[in-house]
Amino acid sequence: KYHELEHRQQKLVRRIERNKKFEKYIQQVVDILPEGYLELSENMLKGVIRRYKTLEQANNSLLQDLVQKDDSIDKAQQTLAELTKTKTDEVLSYNSTIASLHSQLEKCYQKTVKSEEAAQRRKVHYRDQCQLYGQLELAIKNIVEMRCRTGKIKDDSLLQRLSIIQTYLQERESVFTMSKEAATPTPTIP
Repeated sequence: KYHELEHRQQKLVRRIERNKKFEKYIQQVVDILPEGYLELSENMLKGVIRRYKTLEQANNSLLQDLVQKDDSIDKAQQTLAELTKTKTDEVLSYNSTIASLHSQLEKCYQKTVKSEEAAQRRKVHYRDQCQLYGQLELAIKNIVEMRCRTGKIKDDSLLQRLSIIQTYLQERESVFTMSKEAATPTPTIP
């Protein structure tokens, strides 16, 4: 048993020797610390070690917070990416709708332009017809007045006037036919 204890003692001495460098390092740290950095205690080395443990706990706590914040940031970025995709899809849908409505507007505009052109043509045609009707009516009235210089017509309707013109034209045609016959030499009979 003595031998075991001696062996154990040698092991502990070697361990102490190995750890001496840490003690020396800690002593150097204590020597360069500003005054009042550590609480006054009987053993400055223990104070540095306690301070180290406190800083280590704080570091671990900060690391945990950092991991949690990192997870939060990842979730927020994922949510942002999903929201961005959703809004981008909405914008594309709105753009498509706008393009479709713009196309419909163009078609309506073209249809309106064609309708306006057709209405303008009908208006011009109606004006021309009214003008022609007025000219015809005036010509008919003039012809009737030339034919009936002696007095007024009993019935001043368009049918009555046209009837007078028809009679006049028939008379003129008869006169033309008679003059043509009169101008034609008659064959002599031997």
